[in-house]
Formats: sequence, structure tokens, C-alpha cells
Amino acid sequence: MRKSFVKLALALGCALFGILSLTAFTGFAKNYDDEVQTWQMLSRRWDETLLQAREEEFIKAIKEQKGIEDFIVPDIAEEEKEGIRNFFRSFEGKKDIRYIYSKMPILHRVSGTDEYNDLRGIMELKFQVTERSNKVTEHTVLMKMAQLGDAQAQKWKIIGILWKDKGIDVSDVNLYQLEKPRRGEEVCIMTTDAGVIKLRLFPKKAPIAVQNWITLSKQGFYNGTPFARVIKDYVIQGGALDGSGDESKSSYNGFFQDEVNMELHNFNGALCLGNNGPHTNGNQFYIVQCNKVRNEASLPIISFPENVKAKYREVGGIPELDGRYTVLGQVYEGMDVVDKIKGVKTGNKGFHQDVPVEDVVIESVTVA
Repeated sequence: MRKSFVKLALALGCALFGILSLTAFTGFAKNYDDEVQTWQMLSRRWDETLLQAREEEFIKAIKEQKGIEDFIVPDIAEEEKEGIRNFFRSFEGKKDIRYIYSKMPILHRVSGTDEYNDLRGIMELKFQVTERSNKVTEHTVLMKMAQLGDAQAQKWKIIGILWKDKGIDVSDVNLYQLEKPRRGEEVCIMTTDAGVIKLRLFPKKAPIAVQNWITLSKQGFYNGTPFARVIKDYVIQGGALDGSGDESKSSYNGFFQDEVNMELHNFNGALCLGNNGPHTNGNQFYIVQCNKVRNEASLPIISFPENVKAKYREVGGIPELDGRYTVLGQVYEGMDVVDKIKGVKTGNKGFHQDVPVEDVVIESVTVA
């Protein structure tokens, strides 16, 4: 009987020791996933301002290798904390790390806590890293956040990392797109009843698209056709109209694939293929007519090399079209003609908008 009592006491002691040890190790780790959401909200301008200041401080702490404990929720499990630490430690010791932007697209309140600790959100953070080799990458990470504190101050802290990319190379690229043609280079001469437009072509970067353009031009496909759409401070568009049944006509007997190249951009004067979705290129084309960068607010959040962003600000263009449409050429002479065409009066024609009231005709397209 006494031996049984001793065994039972030892068993209870071991169990109690295990519980106490686990408690000491985890610190009663809180599971924030169990919280009950009560209000879905939109972040206010001053919320975003405070968040930006906090994340700039966070990136500075990484850059200066000061540690990020103050930016992590204290009562999550240790292994979760270590996962957050390890990810951001990988950026320590770099040549430079720079904050780009942060935003809180999802923001809500939760129940079961006081009014100073009930805000939760999903934050998107973007930052730029420069390696010792001068390679530059931009990184985006989505994190679950909690605002914690008291009546005097509250701080946004990280609960966990939901998603992270591998980084996008945004090192400066060669911007030969805006250079004059070199000797012996094939160029395109587009003669319109508004004047002559001269374009460079980029067969090394968009060989399929350029070959299609050259073949159609030599066949006289565009001769005598009008510009189908003119959208002021955006594009002038030629080729078959949507819904005409001729959009797929090409030198390949049908639609062909996109050729997106990060060294070619929708700068003012770019010659690009129009399409109705991915890999639906045929004979439609547009020339960018946008003397100022369209939607400049988008530049900081698009993963472009800094010299590309600077060039957009200098010459104008439509950066949000990059990555969607094939750039195959660039106007090097005759932008005054493009600007003249943009000023024509337009209206509706059937199901189509922005159609010139009086035709602006492409008389011929030659390649030499």
C-alpha cells in the first residue's frame, strides 16, 4: 500500500513538474488565431502614417542589427518568434536595406481584450536590399499584426509571417530603348495622313513580335487602314478592331504568345502589341502617347529598377501596362505626329469608344 502511494506521488510530481516546465518554456503562449473578430474596418490616413513610421523604424533596426524583439508580439510561442527572427536575420549585414512602403489592407477589432489591445491587421511590407555585389532586390512580405500597449502608447507588433516572396531583381538595366537607331539597324517608317512616324524595332528582345510586324508590313496589311482608337494622353491604337473577327490575323495564322521583357517598357512613344488577354497577339498595336507618367503614385509599389522609374518620370508613359503587353519598338522621330493624332475628335462607333470621328489613315508601313 505504501509503495503504491509513493508511486502515485511520484507520478503526480512528475506530471506537475512537466506542466510547470511547459508553462515556463511557453510562457502560456497565446493563439491569436482563436480571437473573435467583431469589426472590419478601413485604415485611416493617420493609421497609415503611424504604421509607416513604425515600419521605417523596423527596417532601420534590421539594417543596424539592433534586434527586432520590440517588433514581435511577446506572448506567441518561442518557435514562432524564432521563425520571424530567422527570416529578417537573413537581411542583416547587407550593404543597404531601405523601406519602400507598407499598408494595412485588412484591419479589424477583436473581442476579449481592452480597447488599447484590440486592433489586428494584415500588413503588406515592401523593402529593398542592396548586396555587397551591388545587386538590388525588392522583397514583399505579408504579416499578421497586433496593436498592443496602453493609454499612453500603442505599437504594432508582428504575430506571424503569412507569405513572403524570394525577392525580385531590380538592379539597374540598360535603357537602350530610347537611344537613336544604330547604323545598319532595320527601322520602320509609318506614313500617315497626319505625318510620318519613325520607329526602332527590337528583334533581339521580341523576335516573334517583330517578325510578325515586319511580315504584315511587307504584305501591306496596315496600308490604308485607320487608327481604330485614340485615347488622349494614353495610346493611339491601330490594327483590327475588337469583335471584327480579324484580331487574330498574323504571320503565324493565328494568335501568338507574349514576349514580355523587363528591359523594354511602356515609355512615351513605345510601340506595343494590343491583345485581348495573355497570348492573344495578332495584328493590333498601340503607340503610347502619354507625355507625363500616368498614375505616378503606382511607381513606388511597382518592382522596377530605380533608373526605370526615373526614366518614366523624365519621359512619361504608362508603367501599369508593363508585364502585360509586348513592347516591340519605339518612336525615335515623329512624336509630334503622335501628339497631333491624340488631339482628334473621337466618339462612339457601334460598340466601340474613342473612335476618331474623322479617320486618321495609315497610308503605308515600310521596314528598311
